[in-house]
Amino acid sequence: MAVVAFLAPAFFGRAAALAAWGLVAGNLAVLALVGIATHRLVFRGESAAFIMEMPLYHWPNLRTIGLSVWHNTLAFLRKAGTTIVLISAVVWVLSAVPGGDVSGSVLAIVGRALSPVGQWLGLGDWRLIVALLTSFAAKENTIATLGVLFGTGEGIGLAQRVALVLTPPAALAFLTVQLLFIPCAATVAVMRQEMGSWRWVGAAIGLMLVVSLLAGVVVYQVGRLLW
Repeated sequence: MAVVAFLAPAFFGRAAALAAWGLVAGNLAVLALVGIATHRLVFRGESAAFIMEMPLYHWPNLRTIGLSVWHNTLAFLRKAGTTIVLISAVVWVLSAVPGGDVSGSVLAIVGRALSPVGQWLGLGDWRLIVALLTSFAAKENTIATLGVLFGTGEGIGLAQRVALVLTPPAALAFLTVQLLFIPCAATVAVMRQEMGSWRWVGAAIGLMLVVSLLAGVVVYQVGRLLW
């Protein structure tokens, strides 16, 4: 959601809130449909007991809200100071080697190799593909990677610079893929612990990769026709 909140205003202007809520609703709908299809086709409708202890519900108070905001802020700062900074440094190095030019860097080579997939999504700029890939470490790394690759310009922010290379249908497809893309590394670790098998984790990652790309293609192709 951080990526959507950051980019949607530059992509959609006054319609940013509507676009963001639509993306979230669409994301939930797709996940629900995938879950139902997986249950019926893979597990043959087999029922499994699921027991979860529900907490006591109370009206929130200012102290509880303040503590929650404080702990979540600290958690994000820890992530920003470790994972995000580390991955940003790696991206910066890969964007400079071997010759110091971004257009001829390792990241550019990888991004251009995947450009045929990006074309179906309206993502003609290889930097957007690379930004999606780095979100595997942490979703917020998408913004950090875009910052490294797009840089900054006088009088124009990062979100606006990214918006200049995307049409509205392509921007919608980019955010759709971002929301449905493979989970971050921390989530994958939890999945491995819960599932007890890398085979099932790999299957889940592959499924989400296919679903996210297909959803992005549908959104872009339909949006292009309507646009």
